[in-house]
Amino acid sequence: MSSYEHLSSAERERIAILRASGHSRSAIAKELGRSPSTIDRELRRNALPSGGYSPRQADGAYLERRQRDAMLERDERLRQFVTDRLAEGWSSEQIAGWLKGGNEAKLRSLATETTYAFIYRTSQKAAELWRYLLRRRKIRRPMKARPSRDTIKGRRSIHDRPAGIEDRGEAGHWEADLVICKRARPVLVLHERKTRVTLATRLTGKTAAEAIAAMTAVFQRITPGLRSSVTFNNDTAFARHGLLTDIFGIST
Repeated sequence: MSSYEHLSSAERERIAILRASGHSRSAIAKELGRSPSTIDRELRRNALPSGGYSPRQADGAYLERRQRDAMLERDERLRQFVTDRLAEGWSSEQIAGWLKGGNEAKLRSLATETTYAFIYRTSQKAAELWRYLLRRRKIRRPMKARPSRDTIKGRRSIHDRPAGIEDRGEAGHWEADLVICKRARPVLVLHERKTRVTLATRLTGKTAAEAIAAMTAVFQRITPGLRSSVTFNNDTAFARHGLLTDIFGIST
């Protein structure tokens, strides 16, 4: 029997989108290849006070529940060994290699990054273990930022937009924008070009998953004949625009 695997961030984003599209919990479970009880537990455990669901908040809640002391803080003998070797001039790489080679039968192996993370942990500041490193930096330089997962694929120039949309001669063509507020949550604004109808809804955060979930919920309530196209700016919050085409056949 295979062991249970916790939901990933990508799965939580998919849950938010499918839920906003009106899918039942059993339908979401089938789409993700998960059991209905897993989806039910996720939506109950990580529900917002309003009753809604935000993948970003759910990820944060999960990490908070999983928060625990680092390996070197739990294992006193391993911590003492690492500290003594650092004091002797060993590098983090040498310590990890020695332990991985099975040279300390009663001690578990650890990764190089585990030692560095331990040295710079807030709880270890008083020990000033950084003094034992080859490059004696009191503050660790941040790791190179990873590129955003929300890159915009399938972009099309606004110059390719048909004339019927440009001259406002047809209804059903929308423009989307995100209003970023200083002391409040972001606001998604949808504006219909011909009728000038404007709809707005607040988002929990500025992620592509939350933006597409909100748009899906809005367009689901609009007559199919009045949802022909949507034009966006280059904000990565609109990176999942292609799902509107997949779900409603809307041109983006």
